[in-house]
Amino acid sequence: MLISEFIERTGFRPTEDYYHTVIEPKYDASYLEKDAWCKLWKKNGGIQKAYDALKEQASHEYANVLSLESKNRELDKMVASMDEDLTKYKELSETAMSDLNAAQEREQSMMYELLEISEKYASAELREIVINAIGFKEYISYKFEHDMAIWQLDRDKIIENLK
Repeated sequence: MLISEFIERTGFRPTEDYYHTVIEPKYDASYLEKDAWCKLWKKNGGIQKAYDALKEQASHEYANVLSLESKNRELDKMVASMDEDLTKYKELSETAMSDLNAAQEREQSMMYELLEISEKYASAELREIVINAIGFKEYISYKFEHDMAIWQLDRDKIIENLK
């Protein structure tokens, strides 16, 4: 029996789901003809049972909605907390980057001071420390920019880099 035939015979409009999962299987299991089965279904409280089932389904769905709303509030709190943490981490990161930049600037400044000292005392060991820290290109550029003497070691390295 089609749902439209069921509605016509009983005057009751069930949901598609209820019809296909409850009413239709009972009808299919019966040997009664359509009119007789529908009349018996109504007489045996079929309409009330359908309403009760729909009421129960609605109450389950409402409980699910309440549960989801509760979970949504919890998630909102978690997101707010994560936003606060993210803001704190960003601030810490910015402070750390600022501190790192300052430390790098101090290190570079110290390397130039070491370069000056290595020149003053002709220390090849200090020269190597400076070159390892700032690189040969930066080292030699600084020496040229400040009219410092180019050592034989510097000349050899320049020639080596040109090959």
